[in-house]
Amino acid sequence: MSLIGLRAPLPDVRLVHRTFEAHARRHPDRIALTCGKESRTFAELNAQANQFANYLRSRGVGPGSIIGVCLDRTPELMVSILGILKAGAAYVPLDPTYPRERLELMLSQLERNTFNVASLETLELIDGARSETVVVESLSAQLEALPTTDPEIELDNDGLCYVVFTSGSTGAPKATAVRHEGWYNLLNWLQVEYRLDAGSSGLSVSSFGFDISQRGLMAPLFVGATLHLLPSRSFDPSMAYRLIGEHGVKTLHCAPSTLYVLIDQEMTRGTKALTGVDYVFIGGEPLNVARVEEWASQDGNDCTLLHQYGVAECTDVASSHELTGYPRYRGAATPVGRPVYNTEIRLLDEELREVPDGETGEICISGASVSAGYLNASPADTQRFTEIESDGGPLRIYRTGDRGFATSDGELVVVGRVDAQVKIRGMRIDLGDVEHGVRGSAHVEDVVVLGVPDAQGELNLMAFVIPAYGDLDTRALRGELLGILPRNMVPQDFVVVPSFPLNPNGKIDRKALAARFRPADSAVGS
Repeated sequence: MSLIGLRAPLPDVRLVHRTFEAHARRHPDRIALTCGKESRTFAELNAQANQFANYLRSRGVGPGSIIGVCLDRTPELMVSILGILKAGAAYVPLDPTYPRERLELMLSQLERNTFNVASLETLELIDGARSETVVVESLSAQLEALPTTDPEIELDNDGLCYVVFTSGSTGAPKATAVRHEGWYNLLNWLQVEYRLDAGSSGLSVSSFGFDISQRGLMAPLFVGATLHLLPSRSFDPSMAYRLIGEHGVKTLHCAPSTLYVLIDQEMTRGTKALTGVDYVFIGGEPLNVARVEEWASQDGNDCTLLHQYGVAECTDVASSHELTGYPRYRGAATPVGRPVYNTEIRLLDEELREVPDGETGEICISGASVSAGYLNASPADTQRFTEIESDGGPLRIYRTGDRGFATSDGELVVVGRVDAQVKIRGMRIDLGDVEHGVRGSAHVEDVVVLGVPDAQGELNLMAFVIPAYGDLDTRALRGELLGILPRNMVPQDFVVVPSFPLNPNGKIDRKALAARFRPADSAVGS
């Protein structure tokens, strides 16, 4: 089964920063970014980025260089990102919310890392790096003396623009190298498909190390709009909600978990800032529609929610679905839509053959969005980038490890992971299938199901449940599920939790859940 996105023409030069430069020439006095009380026009931001690019060039940075960026959400963050791109190099988000040990591990995976950028407040996080680190506050005098004109550097569309880390099968993070063409294709699709323009301002709300943040930071500048930076190292829901209203923010790129807390802010306050947003592009993890339905279905709420699917290895977004008619999603997996421009999605079996229509297969992605691959990784991880035969000859694909099927109207539905299966008493069980069944109960707002060993080392299914309302009768819930799911798929234990712990990227931290609770805990019912 194949899903094929629109084959949209792209310009010969597919460089995101060149589009930003064009806006700076056409509308130099338009506000490009704000951060607290600070702001920069397009001309000012472009000039400062050019000076930083010229500084990097004087230090030997150019095409092929990989530069780490460990900065908080400040104007200097965008100056550094744009300057690195203009110098012909690729940047690596080194998120200052990460522990020092994690950042050191990430840097150790980058053999081509020649230079890092930090501030006085973040330097201690990466001061053990093997490569040189420059502190932005120390460069003021040098930068002021450098040219403010756009550097003329010839770059290849297949060159690298940024590198993001994802978890690896060996425990070491994988450095995923994203190409200029893939990033340009994504941002061009957003602009054309959703008619984004100079009024489509955005607010950065996601962790810098998260792949969704890269488009969240650059999409407004790509379309000539204003980027508002959240002036806080960690996500502050109250501040974010206030800024959405004050600035009249029109676009957000975030994980579902972030959207939930923003909706909570709005429902608690009884105000309408979030309903004034044109688009919320949701990615990173599956959306629980029950968490947004009441807010999204209110009269006068014109905000469009886009449920998107993708992986860092394929430039973050591969498909998108506009949420409408919320009752139809109850008791069913929410579609993630059709492929973005110049992207194809295939559902393949273990032999890399297409599965019949309606059947479940591994989601494999090809097209402009597929990245250059990993800069490091185990052989097993590297093999996820492979080739299959197609009508036009060998076709490079990325095997996501996710399972899905296509609906009759050609939309992708993700149902779990190929490797998200556990063996309980000799039977293989997909945790995503169990979660889907539990989530269908009217008494459950959200759930995470894990395979957790008991005191004897036997693996049991444990459901971490956020109740829909009031106290949850776990015995009654278990009885309900026995009428819906096979007995071996009904969790043996239930833990009632007020919320799920999140990792720095805003995704549910399943390891933290498993570590925090044990079957012997008093909160467990069965």
